[in-house]
Amino acid sequence: MWKGKSTHGIIRQDGEINFSKLEQQIDSAVEADKMYWVRNEAKIRAVNNKVASYEEFEDIVKASHLKPLEKGDRISDIKVFKQPWNINSSSGSSSQKSSNKSTEIASSSVDNVNQFNRVWKRQCKNSSDQFNFLTELDCSKIHQIFQAEIAMGLLGEFVSVLQNHYQAEKSETVANILYTFTRCGRFDLSLMFLSQKEKECLSKLLGSLSDDWNSENVLQLKEIYKIET
Repeated sequence: MWKGKSTHGIIRQDGEINFSKLEQQIDSAVEADKMYWVRNEAKIRAVNNKVASYEEFEDIVKASHLKPLEKGDRISDIKVFKQPWNINSSSGSSSQKSSNKSTEIASSSVDNVNQFNRVWKRQCKNSSDQFNFLTELDCSKIHQIFQAEIAMGLLGEFVSVLQNHYQAEKSETVANILYTFTRCGRFDLSLMFLSQKEKECLSKLLGSLSDDWNSENVLQLKEIYKIET
């Protein structure tokens, strides 16, 4: 036996070894050791990536054992979109660009999640700035930034900002952004942890999109985001 490990339940009263209990303890020890190294690697990765805050570091470590589902797993029962989503297009047209010079400059210089977080949390002074910043990013850039994962809690922030500052003339932009999120890493996990308030914002946002944009595509977005119609 390993030193310090309890043998309770392993040795029966008749002195025979309970191999079932022994196997359970071995499996638990192996899993604990595996988890230790997974979390350790996540810590090293977070440090090397120079995360913006301790909260982001903690989120990465907490979710280190989780793996994103394949796209087929996530939407295998969803019908093919009749109008293709173009994540390679710009989120917004030139006529929709904000006059806020700081966010325009920031949008063109954001290439990774650390740069994105720096602008989102520090340069954007309010949620209106965040809305302009997010809708000015190309969908292909959004996918590139969050291809590995959407940090815990960030999807809820995106949904709230898009809902609170929604504009009918940007309906296509917002819809394409929402679809792009579904192709990012750990989307399902982020969706699972939306708060009740964030779910209500999401429902209202998709409701607004239903009125202003392609209703069939919005219906399928509701299915992916698990919003009852």
